[in-house]
Amino acid sequence: RRLFSMILSTAFMNAKVDLAANGLEAVEAFKTGHHAVILMDLRMPVMNGMAAFVEICEHCKKSSWSMPAVVFCTGFAPSSDVKAIVSGDGMHCLLTKPVGGDDLVAAVRERILARR
Repeated sequence: RRLFSMILSTAFMNAKVDLAANGLEAVEAFKTGHHAVILMDLRMPVMNGMAAFVEICEHCKKSSWSMPAVVFCTGFAPSSDVKAIVSGDGMHCLLTKPVGGDDLVAAVRERILARR
């Protein structure tokens, strides 16, 4: 997690990179930071990535915010729900672990550029 934070902070020097230890912390960080791109592990303690994604979607609807791009990461076979999200909206993507720094930066950069 910290390595990814360093990689992203270096690649996107003008961006704020926040870390969350679990899905619930990620949702709370989003509510205060309204991030443009979220890197979300599907398997996290307290609240998994899919549940956190749903919470973020609901918060965006309730607050009339635009939905952030989500880069899902997993070392396991993704659920059909995640596959549907990724295939149904090019704003989101799925990276399979192990994820290299170059792949991570490329996925985030693509989502940032698509939002402009």
